[in-house]
This record gives sequence, C-alpha cells and structure tokens, in this order.
Amino acid sequence: MLAIKRQKLEMPVDDPIPARKRSLQAELELMKGEVETVEPRRSSSSSSKIETVSYRPTFRAVLAKKGYLVRQTLGSGSYSKVKFARCFDHDREKVAVKIVDKGKAPKDFQQRFLPREVAIWPRLKHPHIVQNLEIFEDNRRLYMILEYAENGDVLRFIQRTGAVSENRAGYWIRQIGDAVRYLHEMNITHRDLKLENLLLDMENNIKICDFGFVKEETSQELSRTYCGSKSYAAPEILKGQPYDTRKADIWAISVILYILVTGKMPFDESKGNRGVLEEQRNLNFPWKKFKKPVSEDCQGLILWMFRYDYTDRPDIYGLLGHQWPAENCSAPQSDCPKREIAGSTGHVTRKSSKSNPSPMQSVDDQ
Repeated sequence: MLAIKRQKLEMPVDDPIPARKRSLQAELELMKGEVETVEPRRSSSSSSKIETVSYRPTFRAVLAKKGYLVRQTLGSGSYSKVKFARCFDHDREKVAVKIVDKGKAPKDFQQRFLPREVAIWPRLKHPHIVQNLEIFEDNRRLYMILEYAENGDVLRFIQRTGAVSENRAGYWIRQIGDAVRYLHEMNITHRDLKLENLLLDMENNIKICDFGFVKEETSQELSRTYCGSKSYAAPEILKGQPYDTRKADIWAISVILYILVTGKMPFDESKGNRGVLEEQRNLNFPWKKFKKPVSEDCQGLILWMFRYDYTDRPDIYGLLGHQWPAENCSAPQSDCPKREIAGSTGHVTRKSSKSNPSPMQSVDDQ
C-alpha cells in the first residue's frame, strides 16, 4: 500500500506575553505621560495678572519611565510614602518604592539623616536586611527601590495572632541578631529597631528595613542624638544622656522579644518618661499572668538585655551566645496565620501618626 501523505497541521504558537502582562505594559506606557499641575504663577508685568500654568511629571510617571508601575500604598506619612510597584525590564517582578518629598521633609532630616540612609543602606548585603536596589531623584522627590516583603511587618503579624511560640520567637531573634551582628561588625548601628521595621518575606523570614536613623563609626564616641521610637528607647536615651548606640540596639531587641512572647508592650508609655524609667528600673513583669507561659530561660535573656545600666547589658555576641536562642532556632512549622484577619486579636497597637511610614520621632522631650 502506498503511504498516505498527511497534511502538516499548523500548531498553535503560545503567546510569549500573557494578556495580563500586555495590559500592564500598556498601562505603564500611558503612565509615562501622566503630569500634574505646578502651582500657577501670576504675572506682575500686566494689570490683568495672567496666571501661568505649567506641568511636571507625577511620581508615577517618573517611576514608569524607569520601568516601575506603581500600584497601592503600603505606608504613608507627612513627607514620605511607600508604594508597591510591578517591574518591567528588571530581574524582579515586585518591589517597594520609598518616595521622599524633599519639599515637605524637614531640613534637619535632609541634611543629616537622609544622606546617611542613602550612603549606607545600598551597601548592606545580608539575607535578613531589605535590599536597597536603586536610588534616584528628581527636583522634588527622592526614590528608593527596595526589596519587596510579601507578608508585611511583624507588628501586623502580632496584632493578628497575639504572642507567638518561643520556637518562632527564637527563630526570629536569631535572624534579627545575625543581621545586627553584621551591622555592628561593620561599625554601623540601626537605632530604630521595632516591630514596624521588621518585615516578613514569603517564607516569614525577617527582613530589617528603614535605615533613617542609621549611624556609622559607632565605636568612636557616645551618641548625643536622641532619636527613634520612645517605646523601644533605652533608659539612657529617655534621660537624655550620651549613649552607646550598640547597647541601645540590644535594648530594642529585648523590647521586640518581650512583645513576641507576651503579645504586650513591656512599659506603659502613657506614664511619661519618669513613669517609664521607673518601670525600666524595677522590671516587675507579670510573667505568670500571660496566656502563653514564658520559660525561665527566655525571661532570663529578656531581663539581661533590659539591664538599666548599659555597661551591664550584653553585646550582640552575648545575645547570640545565650542558651535560649540556641535552643529555639529551628524553623517553625504551623504557627503562622493562614489569612489576613480584620481587626486585632493581640494587645500591641499601632499608634496613628502623621510622621513617616517608619516614624522619625525624637525622644528628647524631657
């Protein structure tokens, strides 16, 4: 029999660019042309005083031209905001973008703190520190392209779940401690460690962010800049005394650990500086009243890091070498919330503020 010659069938060709991505790219192109009005100027040369209207690209247009399609707001303050953005022509699909409005930012912030953040943060390469991928600016704004942390910050995590297991707390404290060890070995201190500045990636690993109060050359002299968040501030800072920034970082880590294992703040800020200092001196914590028991080893580590005299406080190596973190450093399996829950089941609250997404709050208000 003669072989029948079959007709060659045309095979469908897969679309190399999914429809949704094409739609986003089209939106990106449109966004490049977005403009906003500049405050009109009145001409004084004529009696009619004609108003001259001019336009400039919006922050979305500036970012679109760099290949970033801005979506929702992740955080906002009086002179900066953090946006989520999708990426094109880059090796990452998603990023966070911190946008600082230079017209609204205080001069002290622009002259002292922002230059440090811009100079130091991009140099930091550690698995538990948010990567600063790119920095650029225009006449009005400064833009920081940051690694995106899918699971938000630890404050929201605790608000949803309340206190976590000591296994998870130890796992996170090891990650925080290793990142802080990296910083301290580079002669850098963070000075604003708090739950809001601890982000979580897709696997719920810690990523430290916001280096607005970062300080370099920490071993040379004590600091006299009283900055950070009062709830996490060591006694010497609240008293307005020169302080060792490394030991201040250790105090803040102890506040973080206390919140993780109890779901509560350690000190009552409503009592004012004097009341807080008295509580910091006495350290009378109601260990037996918490819903989840706190082991003696964990209590001992917290109290050690909460030493009122910073010279008696451990350094980062003392923290990492303590028995409790060493025994609670395995990856937790099942204590993560499965979905976002409206409201808060924990006892830690986020105070409303008109400051930056990670507030720049001075605590030298004796």
